[in-house]
Amino acid sequence: MKRADRKAYKPGRIAIIIGATIIAVVLLAAILAPWIAPHDPYVQSMLARFRPPSAEYWLGTDRFGRDTFSRILYGLRITLWTAAASTALAMVGGTAIGILSGYCGGRVDRWLSAANDLLMSFPQMVAGIIIVALLGPGVTNLIIAIAITAFPAFYRMARSAALALRDRDYIDACRVLGYSDTRIVARHILPETMDDMIIIATLWLATAVRTESSLAFIGLGAPPPAATLGGLVREGFDNLLDYPGLAIWPSLAILVVMIGLNLMGDGLRDANDPRASA
Repeated sequence: MKRADRKAYKPGRIAIIIGATIIAVVLLAAILAPWIAPHDPYVQSMLARFRPPSAEYWLGTDRFGRDTFSRILYGLRITLWTAAASTALAMVGGTAIGILSGYCGGRVDRWLSAANDLLMSFPQMVAGIIIVALLGPGVTNLIIAIAITAFPAFYRMARSAALALRDRDYIDACRVLGYSDTRIVARHILPETMDDMIIIATLWLATAVRTESSLAFIGLGAPPPAATLGGLVREGFDNLLDYPGLAIWPSLAILVVMIGLNLMGDGLRDANDPRASA
């Protein structure tokens, strides 16, 4: 590899390593929360209200005497699960329908593109609020709402790839050999789109975390007493004068998660961009 190529590739690789390390640590903390958490995140003690950080309560306690550090660990579990499930749902649905639209073309493409444009006309947060308000608060409904708001990004990328690939010579050769459309899509078009879909999914994970936290902050997330990072920030703001750390610590947790995911997504994008090594 030439020196110029190494210089162009190195930043992307470093970003992937740093981002993956951050996310690995966060995931490990979330998975091992029942063993790491020093206290039960749902046990209340009015005698321990608004305790400052100490050896017993590492990040202090909230207005019900619940350990903030333990609640952040458990909040990570719900927030990461919601972000991952909604992004996976959006990727599967957006990729499948986008390929169908681009490969079929004609009236199918026009109708699906019009529906996608209609969905994109709503700002993401507004669409999320409307959907959750209609479905009701809860983790499952939150996953559905975030997936719907993330759908257009995957649809557009998959549709563009299908449009570019459907008239290639090797696709025409497959048709001449009698391959079914299902086989052509599954064996030759879908694999060509997966790298881009994975990169978009990594970048949208950070957006999903932000959206989940924002909806939870305004009361449309998992209902109490479930701990989510956005809900913890909301609780902290309600008691900001009593103990500012209740809002600061979960906000920092959200920031760390988003930095790790953005670094991974940007690194993967740079590593797969031919212009980055030009």
